[in-house]
Parts: sequence; structure tokens; C-alpha cells
Amino acid sequence: MRTALGGQPTGHGRYGDTDRRATVHIGRAVVLDVDNATKRMRVYRGRHLLRSMPVSLGRRGTPSSSGHLVIMSKEYATVFDTRREGPGGYRIRINYAQRLTWRGEFIHAAPWSVADQGRRNVSHGCVNLSRDDAEWLFGVTRVGDPVVVHGTGTHVEPGNGWTAWDQSWPTYVRGSALPVPTDLALRRGP
Repeated sequence: MRTALGGQPTGHGRYGDTDRRATVHIGRAVVLDVDNATKRMRVYRGRHLLRSMPVSLGRRGTPSSSGHLVIMSKEYATVFDTRREGPGGYRIRINYAQRLTWRGEFIHAAPWSVADQGRRNVSHGCVNLSRDDAEWLFGVTRVGDPVVVHGTGTHVEPGNGWTAWDQSWPTYVRGSALPVPTDLALRRGP
């Protein structure tokens, strides 16, 4: 990649000092596909299925979001504290947490729900996995990997996470601050 910054105005009376170059490598394609109907997560590297795992998603009052989500951060150990949200709040230590939304949907180890995983939804909106499956997944994923969730009846709200990936291509292009070449504006997707 080359950026021609030398001599270009960058704002507030400042100018680029030199052109810049960088080499970029596209990483491996890992996609997580979560299906509420089957209560399973399938993990793909490229077109190869690496693993299929039972999950429990958000129960009726606190459904998980469907849509194209992205792993935003990863924490080996963290604490979920919902006590300020009102009655029924809780504080619990969580392992292998991978954030999907700003409002607190994660993929994480939930050993207390193993009997429900693959059968029924019992979480507060998160994707629950067994400890072994969550540990394995934590070692496979990277921040930025896509997570596609189907069939929860609730779609992720724009802005609740890195939701640009949930937009259609025409909507995404309309939001560009730069002029978009006609051949790119007519594409159906990234």
C-alpha cells in the first residue's frame, strides 16, 4: 500500500512530510456461524468446517442479536456486573469472553448452562459455550473475525458494536465521506 502524503494538507495548517508505504497481508478467513434454530455454532476456516458446538443464546426477555457481528475484543478473564441494571442483576467471573456488542453481548464459557446448550436459550443475550469449547474457540479467533447469528428474532441495532459489517453494500457506500467510483457503488457486496 502506498499513501501519497508528502506535501498534502492534513488540516490546521499542517502538511504530510513524506509518502508512506506498507505491506499488508490478508489473514486467514475464520467465520463463526451461530444458528438459533439448531442451537449450534459452526466455525469455519475458509470453507473448511473446523468444529460444530452446541450453544445457548439469549432467553425470551434478553434475546441475542441476529446479524453480522464482529469480535471486538477478547478477555481471558473478566467480571460481568449487571447489578446496576435493576432487579435480577448479578456479578460473575467469566472466562474466554469475546465481545460482540457495546451493550454486553459476548461469546463466553458458561459451565452452568452446559445442560441447556444445544437445547434451549437461557442466557442474558450472550452466546454460551462449554468451558472446553470456549477455550478452543478463544485460541482460534482474532479480533475482527466475523460472527453471523441467525434466527433470534432481534436484529443488532446500528451502532451497537462494529455494525458497519451488518449494512448492505449500497447503504455502506452511501455513508462514505469520499466520492465513490461508479464501479464500486454498483457492487453487490464487499
